[in-house]
Amino acid sequence: AISYNWLGSFFYQHKGDNSSALEYYFKALPLAEKTGEKRRISSLYFDMALVYFDMLENESALEVTRKGGDNLPARTHPLYDFMLLQYLANMTQYFLVTKNPDSALYYAMKSRETSVRFNDALSYVFLDYSNLGAAYALNENEEKASQYFNAALEIQDSFENISTQHYFFTNYIQFLIAFNQMDKALLQSKKLMNLGLDNSNDNLTLAGARFLRDIHDALSQIDSAYYYAKLADEVSAKIFSQENKNKVQALIFNNRIRNIEEENKQASYRNQVKLYGLMGGIGTAILISFFLLQNNRQKRKANASLQIQRDELQLALVKLESTQSQLIHSEKMASLGELTAGIAHEIQNPLNFVNNFSEINKEMLSELREAVAANDQEEVEAILKNLEDNEDKVTHHGKRAEQIVKSMLQHSRTGSGEKELTDINALCDEYLRLSYHGYRAKDKSFNADFKTVLDPALSKINVVPQDIGRVLLNLINNAFQAVKDCDHPEVIVTTSAINEHIEITVSDNGLGIPDDIKDKVFQPFFTTKPTGEGTGLGLSMSYDIITKGHGGKIDIVTEQGKGTKFIVQLPLRLA
Repeated sequence: AISYNWLGSFFYQHKGDNSSALEYYFKALPLAEKTGEKRRISSLYFDMALVYFDMLENESALEVTRKGGDNLPARTHPLYDFMLLQYLANMTQYFLVTKNPDSALYYAMKSRETSVRFNDALSYVFLDYSNLGAAYALNENEEKASQYFNAALEIQDSFENISTQHYFFTNYIQFLIAFNQMDKALLQSKKLMNLGLDNSNDNLTLAGARFLRDIHDALSQIDSAYYYAKLADEVSAKIFSQENKNKVQALIFNNRIRNIEEENKQASYRNQVKLYGLMGGIGTAILISFFLLQNNRQKRKANASLQIQRDELQLALVKLESTQSQLIHSEKMASLGELTAGIAHEIQNPLNFVNNFSEINKEMLSELREAVAANDQEEVEAILKNLEDNEDKVTHHGKRAEQIVKSMLQHSRTGSGEKELTDINALCDEYLRLSYHGYRAKDKSFNADFKTVLDPALSKINVVPQDIGRVLLNLINNAFQAVKDCDHPEVIVTTSAINEHIEITVSDNGLGIPDDIKDKVFQPFFTTKPTGEGTGLGLSMSYDIITKGHGGKIDIVTEQGKGTKFIVQLPLRLA
């Protein structure tokens, strides 16, 4: 496994031979799995991700990076931080190439924290500076990006790893082009292409040629742009030839077949264990039946104790009802906990506006004093007008923060609450954003498209807003849970007026709900979540709130492999 790994990384990958590098990684993987050495398995997956990035197969790179993360050695292992750095670097690279600025900056900063803990290994300091520069550039922070790229340039010559140099040049040149520093971009692109030519690395040569083509084209230097376009086409044809594509597809297919066979072996073993358990259960049942027959003769003697047992069962029922009430209360408070992260994110925006406009007003008051002292009446009037406008904005954003806090307090009430005229559109918009940011707080790698399609003519209706908020939160949380493993996750909330009803639809493009459990989802305590992650009361509570509390209906439309819609109908005229 070690030899195959080294051949893949230090020879073929170094030369830019993607298909051969993958071939040796796939050869090494089953050998490493047999030994159970997590560090080697993790390292192979991370190296495979680098090849996939070079092949522009970004989703495959993310998939094997996550597999590498699942196989990290124990935290007590001496190489844990070293392996964690590879994971964080790959995750940063994925979010950079897929243009996700928040996630790219998050993973780049986590990598930097780990490098410091890992005694600032030079190779990872260089990669950290490069990734932080790219992440800040993606966030349109030119000053920060320049600082980190300049820091990387200072130590660039001390590190010769081809893959790391590739990512640095790519990040740096993209930054220079984005901020119109074409002369520097031209120089760095030539360095990148020459590095590829000197090392016979087609991936670097292709990247450099493409940058040079685009820069010369932007500068209207047609002859040079044509030359580098032709060179890029030649190298691209070599890398992405049909022969190489076929070889890579065959390797991926064979590896999937191997994984399926391994899963089948494990499933067969589990079935055997179940069979032995079933046989043991049948034997136990026969033994129990024998004792029951024996005990049947003593039924008459037991009649006297039946009344006592009935009393005990009645007491147990009372305790059960009390426990159920406590669980329902816990479910309500749990939903408040899920809102907390989303609320924190949402409330930060208006608070930032309040702080910013307060600082501006403070500066303008100083300017006002100067204008008054100079007896400049025109300037005084202009400043006063600006102050009034700014104060209006402070008031607006202050009320927005107040509304968010009010919603949180309403959501935390334990009673049933009173019905009040409520803007359903505003409620849907707010809980969709709160749910998304709350989910992102639990899983920073999670991303999904979400939107509202709201009927602008929708009337306000009398509902208990905190109860309808709980329903929306449960439905939207379930929708985000359903799409977390989708390639292009999407959650849509729509509202419309139909006859004498308001209809709210929460739809996702997840895997759908199997037919055999579709009719169970509103049952109390039924859940498909792992043990400890759900009480199974969320949808049951939602059903009771809509049907019993508001006289409405809640239905499911689902198709496996395509997604699910929860449709809530509320009467326009609620008592």
